Amino acid sequence: MQTRPAIAIVGIGNAFPAAMDPEHFWENIIAGKDCSREPPEKRWSVDIENVYNGKIDTDQVNSRKACFVDDFELDLEGLAIEKDLIEALDPMFQVLLHAGNHAWKDCHTNNLNKKRTGIIIGNIALPTDYSSQLAEEILDRIIATTNSEDLATHTVSETHPLNRYVAGLPGMILARSLGLQGPCFTLDAACASSLYSLKYAIDELQSGRMDTMLCGGLSRPDSLYTQMGFSTLGAISSSGRCSPFDHKADGLVVGEGSGILVIKRLEDALRDEDHIYATVAGIG
Repeated sequence: MQTRPAIAIVGIGNAFPAAMDPEHFWENIIAGKDCSREPPEKRWSVDIENVYNGKIDTDQVNSRKACFVDDFELDLEGLAIEKDLIEALDPMFQVLLHAGNHAWKDCHTNNLNKKRTGIIIGNIALPTDYSSQLAEEILDRIIATTNSEDLATHTVSETHPLNRYVAGLPGMILARSLGLQGPCFTLDAACASSLYSLKYAIDELQSGRMDTMLCGGLSRPDSLYTQMGFSTLGAISSSGRCSPFDHKADGLVVGEGSGILVIKRLEDALRDEDHIYATVAGIG
C-alpha cells in the first residue's frame, strides 16, 4: 500500500476576540480570560433593551453577551487590494484578510509557485451586517414604492453589491490579494466547516495537485441574528460564560473570527526550512 505524504502546518494566522495573533490567543487561553461582552455600539440593529428579557421568549435573547472582533485596522501591506474596495465590503472580509495574510507571512513563500497554491475556506452561509443591510435597503424601497413601474428606479442600494456574496467571495478576495492562482472555494459544513476545509486541502497536497494550501474557518455573521436564533433554540448560555466540560456549563456563547493554516507536504516544508508547528497525523 502506498503511503500518503505526511502533512505539516507551517503558517498560522488568526483574528479572534481580544486576540489578533496566535501569541495573544494563547495568552488568553493560559490566563482563562473570558472575552465575552455586550455588543459594541450599533452592532445590533435594535436597542438591546428591546430584545433582552433574560429568558427564552419570542423575538427575545436570553443573554446580553457574545464575543466580538472589532477595534482593529487592517494592515494592507502585502495585500493587492484597493483600500476603497475593502472598506466598502462587509467587515467579514477584513477579518479573513487579516488572518490569511498573517498566516501567509508566517511561512517561507518566496520560492512558492502561486499557480500551485490554493485556498479552501469553511464559512457558514449566514446573514452578515452588510448583506442584511443590503436586503433591508432593497426591501424598504420596494415596500415604499406603490407604482410597480417605478420599481427599477427605487431598488438601487447604497451598499456595495458585492456584499451579496458574503458566503463564497471572501476566499476569492484573499486569493486575489495574495496573488494565488490555485483552486479556491468555500464550503459550508456547519460546525465542522474548518475541519472539512483542512481535509480537502490535505487531499490537494497528497494527490500532488497542489504544493501549498491555505485553509481554515471564517465566521462573522449578523450578531443579533445568531444571538436570537440560538436563544430560540435554548442553546445560549444565560450566564454569558462558555464553560465546556464544567458542571456549571449552561450553554454556548456565540463568537466570531477567523483561523487560517498554511500547510505543505512535510518533505517540502523541511526542504524550504519552514517552521513546523505540527504534523497532521490523520483526518477523515
